[in-house]
Amino acid sequence: MTSTTKGFAELLQSAVNEPGIVSKAYTQFHSYSIGNQVLAWFQCLERGIQPGPMATYPRWKELGRYVRKGEKAIVLCMPVTMKRKATADTRETSETTEPTEAADDVVITRFIYRPNWFVFAQTDGKPLPEPEIPTWDKDQALQTLGIPEVPFDETDGNILGFARERSIAINP
Repeated sequence: MTSTTKGFAELLQSAVNEPGIVSKAYTQFHSYSIGNQVLAWFQCLERGIQPGPMATYPRWKELGRYVRKGEKAIVLCMPVTMKRKATADTRETSETTEPTEAADDVVITRFIYRPNWFVFAQTDGKPLPEPEIPTWDKDQALQTLGIPEVPFDETDGNILGFARERSIAINP
C-alpha cells in the first residue's frame, strides 16, 4: 500500500468514525465526490482554513477574486483519461480499458492527486454573487416525473394524501 493510499484510508476511517464530519464536508463541498469532500474538509481543518466554496485559480480570477500570495492549494483526487496503443494484454477484455474507434487504441482512466483548488478563505477581492436558488414548482415536478395528481377520494379525514401506483392525491 502506498503512503497516499494509506493516508487516504486513515482519513476515510476518521471521517466515518467521528460524528458529523461527513455531513459538514458535504455541506461545504456538495459538488464534489464524497472522497474529495472529506479530503478537502480535513485539509482545511489541518491548516486552520475556514471551509467554504472551492475553485481553481483561474475560476477565482473569473469571479474577480485573487488567491493570496503564499496560499497552498487544496489537493483533490481527479480522473485523468489517457489513450494508449493496445498491446496483446489490453486487447483482451478488462475492467480498466475500453476500446476506442481505432482498434489499436484503448482508453484508460487513472486517478491522480492534484493541488489545483483554493477555498474562499484563501482569496481576496470582489464579494461572491449570491447563488440563484431555483424555486420549486409542484406541477412542473409532477409533470417531469410523469406522476398525475388525482382527486382525493378517501373518507378518512386524518389522511393528508396518498399515492397509488404512479399517481398521488392530496387532501384539500
